[in-house]
Amino acid sequence: MELPVTVGVDGSEASLAAADWAAREALLRGCPLRVLHALPLMPHLLPSRSAGRRPDPGALLHEVRHVLAVRYPQLETRTDEVHDLATVALVAAGEDAELLVVAARGAGGFPGLRVGATALHLAARAGCPTVVLPVDPPGPEPREQVVLGLDARRPAEAALEFAFAAAHRHGLPLHVVHASATGVPDDEDELLVRVLAPWQAAHPEVEAVADSTGAGAGLALVEASAKARLLVLGRRPAFLVGALGPVGHAVLHHTLCPVAIVPAA
Repeated sequence: MELPVTVGVDGSEASLAAADWAAREALLRGCPLRVLHALPLMPHLLPSRSAGRRPDPGALLHEVRHVLAVRYPQLETRTDEVHDLATVALVAAGEDAELLVVAARGAGGFPGLRVGATALHLAARAGCPTVVLPVDPPGPEPREQVVLGLDARRPAEAALEFAFAAAHRHGLPLHVVHASATGVPDDEDELLVRVLAPWQAAHPEVEAVADSTGAGAGLALVEASAKARLLVLGRRPAFLVGALGPVGHAVLHHTLCPVAIVPAA
């Protein structure tokens, strides 16, 4: 069975933007789109809006499906409602998805919050790659590359494969950013070249440019995100405490482009 790109929506403008991004990604991948809406476990406890009437939960998915059908008529789209916590529903959906997509902050967030609990939970726990879209839409800077954050001393192979494939699909060069442990980038350039050599040989269609930087990894990646279509990070196994790591947290809170978190295989 062909696995879908799955996106979580909750009616917020940010989640609807995530659905649109996910639809375009599904088209690029040639796979179906699944739009998932998690409903409260006890919907009768929801406050009514007026005259004792509650909003029809099915109306949201109907509207999303209609909008996507108009914009992307060639896309196969499926919508689902699940009575469960959003984190639980989306982690479960990730077991049967090629990619999960969520907004960094949904309807439950507050002004000033850049990444909500649901996005952080999925980034740290989902079993498939998860793309988190930033709160603020990307600025006018040209988005002419895919960026990969890589530790050349412990290269994440799943993230490397994801990044090269993403660069190929989008027809963009891949910018690999490695933060030097010594603070002297030249000392680790050779290591980075050796790590990337077999990947470049396997993906000759992708132009890969590597950078070692003496700046902190988080700062370097946030700066690179200003010109990126997508930023890719690897993630340690979810059973490890702090699987997302400080770099992942920093990037998700300050990125200027969508971020893909790719779990270790």
